[in-house]
Amino acid sequence: MKKRSLILTLSMLLAYVPFVEANSHEDGEHHHTALEDEMSAMNKAWRSIRRQIKDSSKNESTLALVAKVKKAAQESAKLTPILAGDLSGDEKKKFMEGYQKAMKRTTGLISQLEAALKSGDNAGAEEIVAKINDARKHGHEKYKPEDD
Repeated sequence: MKKRSLILTLSMLLAYVPFVEANSHEDGEHHHTALEDEMSAMNKAWRSIRRQIKDSSKNESTLALVAKVKKAAQESAKLTPILAGDLSGDEKKKFMEGYQKAMKRTTGLISQLEAALKSGDNAGAEEIVAKINDARKHGHEKYKPEDD
């Protein structure tokens, strides 16, 4: 009998845990933005690109993913990072110019990646992926708020 009540209690607790986690994000502190949507789309495709970049037999698939990343990057460049909301005047203008310059550079690197894949240069494409990863890291450090 004790085992049954213990199992019942644990199963009820496990069933409740996902709801606690889901509700913890509803406190109103985080405002979802269009930029987050674009970055999320880029991130999903980017993970796949990194996994299959060495395999030239997957270049067609990789190019389709690169097109998604490129489109999302171009859209992201038009949007305003959430950190810009804390700034005003010249400081905000300088921040936005830096962000747009970084996104333009990233979009240029993505175009280089696309060209390398179209020419079948997967070794060159790998090098470009490393450059994009570096640009991504630095951009996130500068323009993305720290995760809680």
